[in-house]
Amino acid sequence: MRTPRLLAYPSRKGVGRMRRAWLAGATVLVATGVLAGCSPPRYDLVAAYNGDDGKPWVMLAPCGRNDITSIHVSSWPTDPGRSPYTPGAGLESGWWADFDPAIGGGSLPLFAPPASWSVLPHGEQRLLPGYRYNVDFYSPEDGVYYGEVYFTAEDLAGLEPGEVWAGDRAMTRKAFREYRADKC
Repeated sequence: MRTPRLLAYPSRKGVGRMRRAWLAGATVLVATGVLAGCSPPRYDLVAAYNGDDGKPWVMLAPCGRNDITSIHVSSWPTDPGRSPYTPGAGLESGWWADFDPAIGGGSLPLFAPPASWSVLPHGEQRLLPGYRYNVDFYSPEDGVYYGEVYFTAEDLAGLEPGEVWAGDRAMTRKAFREYRADKC
């Protein structure tokens, strides 16, 4: 008959299991950190606003004199449970453009990009009520990053003259420039 141990030390087999478990956990933590570091950061460097023509416009504001190599406009219903990742979402209203050579920042009508751009439109080219919009650009310079804004037709309708929608709120153009300078 065996006598039970009151203070049990792990057997050699148990130590090996503990080492493997610790090593596996450490590997997962390192891999998570590496993968998280591989995704380019996203900054609120796009502002949406109502143009003098009454139509929606966007201001693309990359850091410094950085260039933009692509712009994407997408939308999806604001119904609960819907997101841009819901199958079929993002094709309701919008467009995509890649640039070679790259372009700088500036303002443009949301649904009337310059004719010189090669644009791939999808869905209706107008602001739809009950939809959330995303405008983002990609800049491969200064560490690679995305600029983006999310908004609805209702967000733009609530803007006062001289205000823009950026960072999930209404702000003055001056506040947006200061916000951009802080992010860059």
